[in-house]
Amino acid sequence: MKLAYAIALVPLALAGCNNKPEVKAENASVAEVATAADSAIRMEPGKWRTEVSVDSVEIANAPPQVADMMKKQLSASGKQTVEACVTKEQAERPPEELLGGKGMKSCRYDTFEIKGGKLDAQMTCQGGPAGQGTIQSKLSGDFGSKGYDLVSETKTDMNGQSVTTKTKVKGSRIGDCTVATS
Repeated sequence: MKLAYAIALVPLALAGCNNKPEVKAENASVAEVATAADSAIRMEPGKWRTEVSVDSVEIANAPPQVADMMKKQLSASGKQTVEACVTKEQAERPPEELLGGKGMKSCRYDTFEIKGGKLDAQMTCQGGPAGQGTIQSKLSGDFGSKGYDLVSETKTDMNGQSVTTKTKVKGSRIGDCTVATS
């Protein structure tokens, strides 16, 4: 479920400011998109809650028992909720790795667009988790400085096996960060 966790982090970097900035890139590296979107992508500092749910899993060319096992594992995890404190410093410059592709080889955005509070992005990564194969991800939906509601579709092709997952990612700022006392 590392992929679901990574998907949960992406919107934290993509929450935009109230003036609805515009960014457009094609065939760009993650670093190039991070640079282009640096002043446009902002989120409000504080405590954020992100909910990730897997809506569907399709497995092509897999023996039935493998497909059934993978579907059971993903559906057993159900909706995942992650809470994170975002500091003022983090909000001022979202880390490049939150834009996706961390730990992958050769990730590039085929397209990346933020316009009118809407996000539409498609990324292709070579290498996959095992160092081979291709991962294609599409992410679209609404975002703002205090929340986002996105849909993700990820297709992973490795060694003749193809897995497509459709995921919903919804997040919101839920308050100020609290400091734990001992």
